[in-house]
Amino acid sequence: MSSSTSTSSSSSRNRQSSRARALAQTTLDAELNAEYEVSGDAFDYSKLVEAQRTAPPGQVIAYLQHIQNGKMIQPFGCLLVLDDKSFNVIAFSENAPEILTTVSDAVPSVDDSPGLGIGTNVLSLFTDQGATALHKALGFLDVSLLNSILVQCKTSGKPFYAIVHRATGCLVVDFESVKPTEFPTTVAGALQSYKLAAKAISKIQSLPGGSIEVLCNTVVKEIFDLTGYDRVMAYKFHEDDHGEVLAEITKPGIEPYLGLHYPATDVPQAARFLFMNDKVRMICDCRAKSIKVIADEALPIDEYMENMNSIASLVMAVVVNENEEGDDVETEQLAQQQQQQQKKKKNKKKLWGLLVCHHESPRYVPFPLRYACEFLAQVFSIHVSKEFELEKQLSERAY
Repeated sequence: MSSSTSTSSSSSRNRQSSRARALAQTTLDAELNAEYEVSGDAFDYSKLVEAQRTAPPGQVIAYLQHIQNGKMIQPFGCLLVLDDKSFNVIAFSENAPEILTTVSDAVPSVDDSPGLGIGTNVLSLFTDQGATALHKALGFLDVSLLNSILVQCKTSGKPFYAIVHRATGCLVVDFESVKPTEFPTTVAGALQSYKLAAKAISKIQSLPGGSIEVLCNTVVKEIFDLTGYDRVMAYKFHEDDHGEVLAEITKPGIEPYLGLHYPATDVPQAARFLFMNDKVRMICDCRAKSIKVIADEALPIDEYMENMNSIASLVMAVVVNENEEGDDVETEQLAQQQQQQQKKKKNKKKLWGLLVCHHESPRYVPFPLRYACEFLAQVFSIHVSKEFELEKQLSERAY
């Protein structure tokens, strides 16, 4: 058997092992979730993890559907789901009518004061300038590049960030209040976010390379300064899916987590899947009552909220190429032999870890700053990949 065939078989076995491990972990995640729903305050996480019980298939399916098709949102904003052709509302959060259509005495009354319900055209809710900008964005294929879109309510005059995401057959739009000092603004969308992150990105790009520790310490310090959270961590997933805090910075008086290892159940497999698609997740206040989403039928709206002994959190995914870490020299040689075939294939990605911010009191971070953190996480991901490549080159030379 040739070395390339042997390595290919080994790589296939590794992938199968990884899938089997993820499946086993998901069944345990489902069991933990079911126990939590029943036990409430009596829930004993450590005891259940040690027991290594597994959930039946039906319970696993129900758990995944619950995680990936959530019908609740956080109360710091509101949500509309639109038909992607007509831009008519097909679902909305219970608080959306109050937030988006409440009449203000400060705004002259209009004869066509809009209501909000199933079938309402979203453009009717906003003043002409905002409606025009939103209409243009909704027709754009990669609408995320235009986020956030500034709109102003027709009835109240209040300004909002409209943050649009394209889903299967629909558009999901989050609305978050804008501070009066931020509206109007001459810089919008991704450009504004990039400018917020530019200094931190330059700092990372200026690092000499050769140390993943220096890279991690730098990125947590920059995010700490940028966002003002009480704690910022670089959290890496190991090959067996357990997590480790590689770098950390905290405000004085906060218990450190640096160097601690956590079981794979700390971040469930379903949550990791969502992080691969939605790179940034924020919880403003884990104690706040969630808001229901009203819809005629099940819609592909994703929600996942994770809390690690903090009131507020901001989490950014670190995604790298699947073959960047853990490959031996033979795998690298095989990759070189198959270079032409690989160019035709899109690189598979994997979740290397998370950049995690915690706060001991409720905290809201405006969308442009969250998006700036996403830019920073993307740059960090690229540099993590470069560190892996450098390690491979050094190993190859030694071999």
